[in-house]
Amino acid sequence: MLALLLSRPLAWVLVLLTLLAGPRSEAGRAVFPAGFEVARGALPRPDLAPLDGLGLNACPPPDSPLARLLHRRTRGQGAALSCGNRVEGLLHFPNAEPAYSAQPRRPEGAFGLLEDRVRGTRRELLIANMLWDDGPDAPGAGLARAVADLRRDLAAHPERHPQGLTVRIMLGNSIRLGDLLDPTANAYHAARHLLEAGVPLSGDTLPGWRLELANYTYALPHSHVKLIVQDGEAVLTGGFNVSLFHVPAQTPGGQGLADLGLWVRGPVARHAVATFRDGWLLSRGLTCHAHPTPGTLRRDCSFTRPTSPWPLVWTRPAPAAGSARVYGLYRRSGYADADDAVTALFGAARTSIDVMQSQVSGTLGCVGRLSDPGGCPPALQLPVWRAAVRAVRERGVRLRLLLDYDPLLQAETLALLRGLRAELAPLGLADHVQARWYGPAGGVHTKAALIDGELLTVGSQNLHHSAFGPLGLGEYTLATNDPGARGEFGRMFAFEWARAQAIHAPWWLPADTTGKPPRVERGNHRE
Repeated sequence: MLALLLSRPLAWVLVLLTLLAGPRSEAGRAVFPAGFEVARGALPRPDLAPLDGLGLNACPPPDSPLARLLHRRTRGQGAALSCGNRVEGLLHFPNAEPAYSAQPRRPEGAFGLLEDRVRGTRRELLIANMLWDDGPDAPGAGLARAVADLRRDLAAHPERHPQGLTVRIMLGNSIRLGDLLDPTANAYHAARHLLEAGVPLSGDTLPGWRLELANYTYALPHSHVKLIVQDGEAVLTGGFNVSLFHVPAQTPGGQGLADLGLWVRGPVARHAVATFRDGWLLSRGLTCHAHPTPGTLRRDCSFTRPTSPWPLVWTRPAPAAGSARVYGLYRRSGYADADDAVTALFGAARTSIDVMQSQVSGTLGCVGRLSDPGGCPPALQLPVWRAAVRAVRERGVRLRLLLDYDPLLQAETLALLRGLRAELAPLGLADHVQARWYGPAGGVHTKAALIDGELLTVGSQNLHHSAFGPLGLGEYTLATNDPGARGEFGRMFAFEWARAQAIHAPWWLPADTTGKPPRVERGNHRE
């Protein structure tokens, strides 16, 4: 987990460096060596028309309250694509337990299933991720081999791909533990895997084949989006990286870190395409001035040129594939509407909020309040937690959090939990906030929530200060009312909750989490 976490403290170091930086480059950027480019101020908002399907689809408001809330929140920026979708299933990393899922178990875990899906692409494959591990046993090597299989299939059977085949891969410009001074490392790992799989990076003359690689421009805030979109018709999103962390522990290099993805087919895939394209326009493409080999890749190629914009050529409405409502929630610097949507969902809960998360926190200042009797105070909590507290106070909602046990994150987690319980204790509601450490040794990296058993969210956004507000990372989430997905997540949550571990304050921290804040009367509170 350490490699996943270092980007945040180093990003805050970059904030300080930005203040000390010299003259700005174009578009208000401050540029540092090795891809450490920092956005000064918010980035421009994306073009909302593509996110809403260019006006080609229409979708009436749904009946269920939470889906209707999201419909209002995403009107003009995705609501039109929420109808007619089919949820094809949850994808469990590294493998699923038979107690809650029929997902086949594979030695290489969920990545083996993902490679099989990738090989079914017929026209266009888009892959966005934050991390891409190097090495022959890493899952990126398998994905690269699947891309090589697509290229061979195009060469042998062009009739299967009448529009040709386009593959675009975009990395998030995130820092790695082994490459602290080079946020382009993940993108070079992907390029090296493609070369090793036999896919040329330059001078490819195969008719109909197009391969492009890009790396997000900004190190702060970088892109945390994890997306795979096939043929503009099917989308997978979740919290998983293309990393050995998510490979079964029994596999060489595997760490067994649990995560979750959601496969959907239907109109909402166009929202995912538009999301990918927006990130692509904020990235830099790979340019090679020679025919590189794995050994000469960094000498012969660089991520320096602006990416080429590619047009969206939708001329007809996206066809329906099912009856599920699915909403795409995209956020980045300059476009934080999804923050408000997630906050509104938590605030609208009437009975329960079940959260499975890798990272939770208040604002950055909360860590310093860990030893205070009242923990992280309301003024330093994120709006999403304030909304959850209101739901607990006003309607007796039960909030359960299944969290990753990681020493580097415990201070943030404990400070937040102490704050929530201290505020609710005078009302006799502290027990409405329940939290446990995820049980299996591999840990959990999932970012999902089930609200009232009615609406499920799965994506990349942590309920953490790194994923909200002006400096928040780029994130993508799908929210659905599909009964199959809701039921499977509910079974998984119950299974993992039963074997989770109680959260106890460390020996050096006072165990009293109630504090003595001013008494707040239910239904007559001020904030």
